Amino acid sequence: MSSLLKKIKSYFQITVSFLADHPFIRCFVLAFITLFLSETMSRHSFIEPWAFLFRSPLAFLFNYLIILLTFSVALFFKRESFAITITASFWLGMSLVNGIILFFRLTPFSAIDFSIAINMLGIIDIYLNIFQLILIILGIIALILLLILIWKKTSKTKVFFVRSGIFTISILICLILTGVVGKYTGLLDKKFPNLAQAYKDYGFAYCFSLSVFDVGIDQPAQYCDNVIDKILDEIDHDINIPPENTPNVLIVQLESFFDINRVSNLITSTNPQPTLTYLKENYPHGVITVPSIGGGTANVEFEILTGMNLEHFGPGEYPYKTVLKSQTCETPAFTLKEYGYTSHAIHNHTATFYDRFAVYPALGFDTFTPLEMMCNPEYNMLGWAKDEILTQEILSCLKSTEGRDFVFTVSVQPHGKFPTENVVTEYGIQTSLKNVDDEDINAQYSYYVDQLHGTDKFIANLIKELSELDEPTAVLFYGDHFPTIYIEDENLLEGTKYQTDYVIWANYDIEQENKNLNAYQLTSHFFDTLGSNLGTTTKVHQYLSSSLNYQDKLEMIEYDMLYGDKNVFKDKIPYEKTEMAYGSEDVYVTDIVLTDDNITIYGNKFNEWTKVRIDGKLHDILYISDRCIRVENINTEEAEQLQIVLITSERLEMRTSAEYTISSFTETY
Repeated sequence: MSSLLKKIKSYFQITVSFLADHPFIRCFVLAFITLFLSETMSRHSFIEPWAFLFRSPLAFLFNYLIILLTFSVALFFKRESFAITITASFWLGMSLVNGIILFFRLTPFSAIDFSIAINMLGIIDIYLNIFQLILIILGIIALILLLILIWKKTSKTKVFFVRSGIFTISILICLILTGVVGKYTGLLDKKFPNLAQAYKDYGFAYCFSLSVFDVGIDQPAQYCDNVIDKILDEIDHDINIPPENTPNVLIVQLESFFDINRVSNLITSTNPQPTLTYLKENYPHGVITVPSIGGGTANVEFEILTGMNLEHFGPGEYPYKTVLKSQTCETPAFTLKEYGYTSHAIHNHTATFYDRFAVYPALGFDTFTPLEMMCNPEYNMLGWAKDEILTQEILSCLKSTEGRDFVFTVSVQPHGKFPTENVVTEYGIQTSLKNVDDEDINAQYSYYVDQLHGTDKFIANLIKELSELDEPTAVLFYGDHFPTIYIEDENLLEGTKYQTDYVIWANYDIEQENKNLNAYQLTSHFFDTLGSNLGTTTKVHQYLSSSLNYQDKLEMIEYDMLYGDKNVFKDKIPYEKTEMAYGSEDVYVTDIVLTDDNITIYGNKFNEWTKVRIDGKLHDILYISDRCIRVENINTEEAEQLQIVLITSERLEMRTSAEYTISSFTETY
């Protein structure tokens, strides 16, 4: 045994010595090892990387050349070993992150995740416990210390720029040629209908690199003014607005929501979604194909609001984080505004999540009511706001104007991460899975079904309130994506995990037409049900969906609107960012009482995020109710001016009251 170990040690030393003397061969070997480890972490398997090699050799080669190219750059540094370590750490680190992310959601890691990482900090405690957070922090510190140690230990070597340059250029040429072959043979694709499947088909290095450099919609080959004009001629129908009863138009996006009764091996003590069942039996409904599973809420939202197909954008792209940062986009919030509608957005989570506070003005919303503008929300056991609070906020928007309203609402209650231990359910629905003995999975279902029931109760209450409303109102309900929970396609009675449910309800008679659609087609179908064809993309879907080159025409219109010459709008771009207000109700003060070193304030629309600005300085408050707050430990004798400020945790001031002179309200008691 000792003899064998000595031989292995000897061979290892010879190999290391050989690689040390041959830098180019060293790059070839290390790039292959890095690729293999990268795919192992991304696929959660030691076998799958080899299957990838033999199943898709061209894609495997392309990934190898990408990593090899980055390793070749290390040859231009005097501390070559350190540069190689940095390169390997990058690929292995990104692959490790991808592997970890795939445990929490089914959408893989892409470049855009860097820009949404800041949004995740506010909810990281839901996904990771303190011990896991400490391990991550210690791991980062250890990596930094290791890199510092390697920097100090590595000696400088002579750089052979000519040979290294020839080597790098040769790899680059091979990479380009492989890409060309892959493009024209169809073995390498740039458009991913299913991002998770693309990472499996084409490899992590390729897909991740593509997400860095391929953003937006590429200019279509046939793009020009005449082509746009021809498409506009095809959809040149008389403009229809909602019928004479001009209903309020509501769209409600439900978090992780689908008909749980579609899961054939799930047993429940009672139907968790009686309202959804009733609606599907009596109103227009169907399933929609969405672009993601377990995440990507903002992208489903984007497709619903704009009618644009995310397959035409860069892989893994979030338009909320890219193009909509700089320009507007046609949505019902804009098109209905032309006919007297006021547009509202509501979300029972924070204003800054997915940068909605910055994006919604570009989508045409006049008001936005995030969680920080809501009074007395209740929370579930994971800390997500319950959906029941959305009813009063929707009614508040409808009552805030004399005319008709467009209200877009995003719920959050059934959001993961789902607990893997048994918890006390709120509604007492018992669940079990046939032929599944895993206690963690059964615990997740118990919690998830319970929260689905809470959302179903919200739908029932909202419909009840709208039924009594003295205004015609139509509502589109739909789920944004499947949850990150164990569900096999073969256990679904209908559709796949990429298909959620939708239903259309109105407090007046509407025709029932059940259709299965893509998410980007749903709003045009909703408007068709209401007798309306407002909006260019709406017309494309309504009049061209059965025509030849439908997707090409849609992509042409999308490119022209967002990146091209905007010929769709002819002489003038009709949409400008709105001066969006937060909340649909005013914040005001009715009385101020001074006692010792406290200031008690009475008024309207106070909540736990309220601050009080006294003589220019913000003060925390003691929250008593939505009509009463108190500022403690303040010098009341010197306080003169007072203003109520509703502020996010990121210090974004959303809404402020008028300034009040304290002495004009009360004397000190």
